[in-house]
Amino acid sequence: MKACSFGDSNVFLRNALHLLSNEEIAQLEIWLTRLMGDVSIRIYFDPDRDLVIKSDVEVGGILHPIELLGTGYIQLIQIFCYILLFKPKILLIDEPDIHLHPNVQEKLASTLSDIAAEKDLSVILTTHSPFIVRGSPINANVYWLENGDLANDCREAAEIALGWGAFGKKVVIVSEDKDLAFFRKLVEQWPELEKFVTFHPGQGYKNLMSPEQAQDLYETLGMQYKILVHRDRDSLTDDEISRLQRKYSAEGVKLWCTDLSDIEAYFCRPEFMSELIGIDIEDSRRYIDQILNQHSVSGRQQFEGQRRAHNQELYPDGGSPLNEEVWQIFQQRELKGFKGKFVFNQLKNKIRNNGFSEEKILNHAIGIELAASLKDELKSLIEDED
Repeated sequence: MKACSFGDSNVFLRNALHLLSNEEIAQLEIWLTRLMGDVSIRIYFDPDRDLVIKSDVEVGGILHPIELLGTGYIQLIQIFCYILLFKPKILLIDEPDIHLHPNVQEKLASTLSDIAAEKDLSVILTTHSPFIVRGSPINANVYWLENGDLANDCREAAEIALGWGAFGKKVVIVSEDKDLAFFRKLVEQWPELEKFVTFHPGQGYKNLMSPEQAQDLYETLGMQYKILVHRDRDSLTDDEISRLQRKYSAEGVKLWCTDLSDIEAYFCRPEFMSELIGIDIEDSRRYIDQILNQHSVSGRQQFEGQRRAHNQELYPDGGSPLNEEVWQIFQQRELKGFKGKFVFNQLKNKIRNNGFSEEKILNHAIGIELAASLKDELKSLIEDED
């Protein structure tokens, strides 16, 4: 395992950037853009004329000599350059949250997780930041140390000890999903709202936080943070969604259900696929139609299974609408009753060369608005707080 001191950060950065290939510079820019906004890096060095390597970094349209970039941003470039240059199998990072805004800290944890999966890399980091812990993936190992000894290996205990990571936050999104990467991607569309939002992962809709639990959480947090509970629509009708939302209608608490079947369905929209892959919208629709036609039997079976679960939950004494009636209603909607997760996985297989993948979506700057109803709910909760 190679080691490197970042003591003279300017020398390291200039030399590191010069050693990276064009493809690696492009990858570095993608990682930084996820955390900092639009980023481009320029390197100047003529071996026949220059004595030192020079570099500028453009952030949000403003050009900075790398030496004058903020300390936190320089630290991010150091970490990512180290990964690209030395290709370690284990990366040790000491308190990467220093000099970083809480929003960037939270994003850094999920970004490092994605990089680790992509590069077959293990990341071990130390932190005092609740935002790093809150932003880490649900399968991350979180250990609480006291005086050099292991005090606790329970993630929830560490979260409580560090606090909710809610400094400056106004809304806690309590999701039914364990993996929040796509949900975070949706909220990233609205930076003016995202900075007020923190997330709490779930264990599926059957273990979804109940209205009473949501109200208890709101009160436990001193009624300082609104609670937005997320549930996938699945195969629920509009009337059933309204009934569920009314149950959560209380001070400081709301239920948001996806307009489409689930979070993944938003990224299967032809308009989004068109901009992601660079194809016509009609070609995107053809991909979707092929999947729906090829898997019509399994799609209907999945729908029937979901309706059985919905009927048991909402109509324990009977009186539910006929499945055929609900199925016909969903035929007029996007994905026609199919789960977004199913269609998403089929698209990954159908579109070659990783043209459609989790990694590509998470690194893509969304150009069209997805999940407008989510934006409206967040805006309403945040403005109500004001």
